[in-house]
Amino acid sequence: MKYRKIILICSLLFLINNHIHGQSKSKEELGNALVSSILNKNIDGFKALLLPQHVTFKLLEKNAPENIDKEARDSLKTKSEANFNNVLMPQYENNFWEIVNLNETHKIDWSNLKFMVLYKYDSKEEGYNPFLIHSKLINSDYNHFYFSAVRYKGEWFFEDKMEITKKEKYGAK
Repeated sequence: MKYRKIILICSLLFLINNHIHGQSKSKEELGNALVSSILNKNIDGFKALLLPQHVTFKLLEKNAPENIDKEARDSLKTKSEANFNNVLMPQYENNFWEIVNLNETHKIDWSNLKFMVLYKYDSKEEGYNPFLIHSKLINSDYNHFYFSAVRYKGEWFFEDKMEITKKEKYGAK
């Protein structure tokens, strides 16, 4: 019984610490945390930077049709959770490992990064602001690092995907 309590407390502390670690106060802090997770091949650190799953479900629920009954709403929620775990999370993980592999096989210099907002996308709700962030990579085979981010209730999170390109792919608007 005593060991169960210890394990429960340690698990809760890990989850709380993991969520707090994922919150970034600025786009620079988020960008640097992404780069750190890439350089350290830290998939768990990367996942901690994602928009929390409960927020994603809350946004999906808000966008559901208002005239559906409780059973249909519950079914939609169950499908969303399955989609997140079986489709979205593997896409995030594949994108992460793709960037890690590019970093290992090419000479990418991650120093002196300056993150700038290229686009601010339309917001899904108040307090939810999505952006495309860019940084130039100096002295590298690849010259541009892009990632999608969202500022949600004052905190910055990774959302969607990362890209490293040789040539500029997106221009500022």
